[in-house]
Amino acid sequence: MSTITLQPASVPDAGTGRTAPLQRFFGVVAQPNSYRNVAFLLLGLPLGTIWFSVLVAGVSVAVSVIVVALIGIPMLFGLWYVTRAFANVERGVANALPHQRLSLARMNAPQRGNVWVRLRSMTRDRDRWRELGYLMLRFPAGVATFTAAVTALVTPFLVAYAPIVARHDEEPFGDWALSSRMVDVASSPRAWLLVPLGVMLLIVSFHLLNALARVCARWAAASLSGA
Repeated sequence: MSTITLQPASVPDAGTGRTAPLQRFFGVVAQPNSYRNVAFLLLGLPLGTIWFSVLVAGVSVAVSVIVVALIGIPMLFGLWYVTRAFANVERGVANALPHQRLSLARMNAPQRGNVWVRLRSMTRDRDRWRELGYLMLRFPAGVATFTAAVTALVTPFLVAYAPIVARHDEEPFGDWALSSRMVDVASSPRAWLLVPLGVMLLIVSFHLLNALARVCARWAAASLSGA
């Protein structure tokens, strides 16, 4: 006669539900994805500056030259190729850093023919206009994301470093109106609480920057996925 052994039912760890959110909150600093998101936000300024400068200068020269010479037509034709190349660079950055899945768009014009036919087909292509709009907006958006990333990362370090610099530097906060008041606060025994406060601010900053990077990645995917 076979015997049946009853095993006690497994009881879920009551602490698991509590530690998982804490692990996600504090572990954001150790996640490689956080640093990829920060790099994505910081790259917005240099990339946006290059795209904006080249495209604005190219369009201005091409439009001004097309009135007096036909050389403006091949210049506009070339600008559509440059726009597509810049957009493909943005697709590669979005794939590598915030892990989007954007396919590179083809460089050729939708229709074959001479320069005029291909220029007209490119000009009628809505995807290229959407790419151009994204690249032009990349500059003001890049200024905003770069400023947000630098501010969010530097501020916690300044807060945590304040008690240390106040004890080793004669004029740690310069000579402005509230500098003496800040020295008194940073030199007090309770000022060491600014160190854990700075650490907490850094963790919160990473969460905020991750959220901002997700928004920017969705914007890039919406603007560049149709081509």
